[in-house]
Amino acid sequence: MKNNKLNILQNFKKENYFNYPFPFLEIDNALPQEIYTHLKNDYSIFDKYFSSHKEFNGNNKRIQISTEEILKNENDYKKSIWYDFIKYHNSLEFFEQLLNIFDKDLIKIYPSVKKIFDEKKNNDFFLSYRSKNNNNKYEFVSDCQPGINTLTIKKSSVRGPHVDNPVELFGGLFYLRDENDNSSGGDLIIYEKFKKIKFHKKAEVQNVKALKEFKKIQYKQNNCIFFLNTKDSIHSVSERSITNNKRYLTNLIFERYKNSNTFFSLDREKNFLKKLFNIINL
Repeated sequence: MKNNKLNILQNFKKENYFNYPFPFLEIDNALPQEIYTHLKNDYSIFDKYFSSHKEFNGNNKRIQISTEEILKNENDYKKSIWYDFIKYHNSLEFFEQLLNIFDKDLIKIYPSVKKIFDEKKNNDFFLSYRSKNNNNKYEFVSDCQPGINTLTIKKSSVRGPHVDNPVELFGGLFYLRDENDNSSGGDLIIYEKFKKIKFHKKAEVQNVKALKEFKKIQYKQNNCIFFLNTKDSIHSVSERSITNNKRYLTNLIFERYKNSNTFFSLDREKNFLKKLFNIINL
């Protein structure tokens, strides 16, 4: 698979990498134009799956199809360029490239990851796609998920400031904006913090006033973003304007469920103390 033309990191340069406020990269024109155009034109292969979803007609809802679902029904997808794209971005070769790009920050933040890779990368149970059967069997699991955000009936954001699941090591996005999409928003916002952050619900930032927008990465054609997932990797998606256009993107992740370990813990309010305080002050 060396020099794979489907590799969304093939045009990576050192100037694409940033380590503040957390390690991330952004690549414009990630793929050769002919490859990108082929992928975009073939995206309709997923329409049947998306349209069967109960939220397909909802306002700005995220729908995506997993690698597991695609492999389970591979006869429906095998003739498409997307099948090879998805296989490659779940590969050990691609994972190793990510590890090498983020090498210096990985050593600082998660030193054990490189050690696990060096010791176990040739193990039959090192890396596979994410599924209930694989999550605790393999050292790492991955997923490459073509998806959409549905049309926007009213201006809204699909998700506010948050961090990804603490079992996730890397998160990535590949944008396939439709050339006829004249809407605004749907951009990735990266935040820096100026005081300690508290989380609530799934992994949402509770004290959002402690955040400041650091960078807005536009939702545009053939754009690729990856980040190292830490408790400081706070990001959101900006509000989308009213539009009949769908927002096309592919989500990529590498996670570790082995031994029920997480890469970090979330600081949360101690709800029982808060409730006690409220009772005392009734």
